[in-house]
Amino acid sequence: MTIQRGGRARCGLSFDTRSSDTRFRSGVGTTLAPAPGSREPIIVTAPPTGGFGWPITVRYGDPAPLQREDTLRFAIRVGGVAILLAMLLSSLLIAANARDRVAALFALSTASFSLWAALRSGLAAWPRPWLPNPELSQLAIEVLPAVLAGGTWYVAVVYTRCDRVLPAIHRTRHWGFLIGALLTVWILLPLPGSTVFDLWRPASVAIFAAAAVIGAMTWARGQAGGKALLVAVTPVLVVYAMLMVQMLPAWSPESLLLSQAWYTVAMTIAMSLRMGALRRQRDRLQVLAERDPLTNLPNRRAMAATLPRRIDEAKAQGRSIAVVFVDIDRFKSINDSLGHAVGDEVLAEVARRLSSMLRGGDLASRHGGEEFVLMLAGASAVQAMGLGERLRRAIADSPVETRNGPLAVTASFGVGVLQPDDPGGTAGAAALLSRADAAMYRAKQAGRNRVAGPEPA
Repeated sequence: MTIQRGGRARCGLSFDTRSSDTRFRSGVGTTLAPAPGSREPIIVTAPPTGGFGWPITVRYGDPAPLQREDTLRFAIRVGGVAILLAMLLSSLLIAANARDRVAALFALSTASFSLWAALRSGLAAWPRPWLPNPELSQLAIEVLPAVLAGGTWYVAVVYTRCDRVLPAIHRTRHWGFLIGALLTVWILLPLPGSTVFDLWRPASVAIFAAAAVIGAMTWARGQAGGKALLVAVTPVLVVYAMLMVQMLPAWSPESLLLSQAWYTVAMTIAMSLRMGALRRQRDRLQVLAERDPLTNLPNRRAMAATLPRRIDEAKAQGRSIAVVFVDIDRFKSINDSLGHAVGDEVLAEVARRLSSMLRGGDLASRHGGEEFVLMLAGASAVQAMGLGERLRRAIADSPVETRNGPLAVTASFGVGVLQPDDPGGTAGAAALLSRADAAMYRAKQAGRNRVAGPEPA
């Protein structure tokens, strides 16, 4: 745009407002001081609105209030774009941490609108132009809304779990990208009468209105994501509707930016909560996968994951580590004569007694059937034998209360200790468990209800 009076002219580009008068930041402007009574014309030259993509507004008046308004506009735009960029960083971190497609597409749509808003408001020129030329800037302004439209629709459909309550709508999750691509082709051809705002305003209203409907429907069907989506898109929908009826012509860039910033903040918070819920669900599943439901002890899988790591730590620190293999004596006869329900009571009580006497860094696990494995960090053979003897007495000296009355139970213990020449990792764990298992069988062969230590070298 060019503002000219006599021999003085000011030029500015919509994507680079730094080229205008430095007293204006949110648009192309300048301050002129004509002599009293001067009738010399002020000539404003601007490109055709049809190719430029949005209407051009010319304002004039006393410089002071216009400059104050310009400062306010610039502050709103800087704040809005800053919020968008902060939410973009947050959504990228969420997507990277969770490896979630919804969060990734939300980050992509946020990035698209952030760049579009920066170009549309002239902030993409600070501190230097983000894009090298006006043609590329214009192309980005025309194409980026397609990414925003597709990402918004996909996030709305998938985040609200339409696959559970509205499967027919869930199948349309990719339609936003298709519609966006078709409108972009229409704009780029260009067909008669098509401009950026001619097409994207009604398309945006339609997408956000449909998202609001989906939010309401899924919320009514018990999906909490529907409520979050409805809260996020309603202000955007209201602003778009007001723009459609020309209620905010002077402040359209700022209102659009702030409404989209609200949507981005609300959905970023919702994504964070969703990732937290997914993480808690994953943790619960991991606990279920690595914990024995009967005894509430870690299972064989958990021990297989923990023991190699503890062995590597012990070898690196020059410390000892011991494993105690425990097997309940004549457990099959308990199941056969008294039933599996009584056998389960015995297992649960033995597990409780074993775990109650361990230190904080030790670990008791159910290895399978009537077998348990104890990992004793930093324990020598003598210390492990002593603990094994105390555990043996804790089981043998007090009958187990069952539905059939008190039941005398004993167990055999085998102790294995890490040797200096043992390998690390999984191989070391296998060697240590094999050594303790062999010691437990020696205790069985010696008459049961006893503790067998490592074989002499």
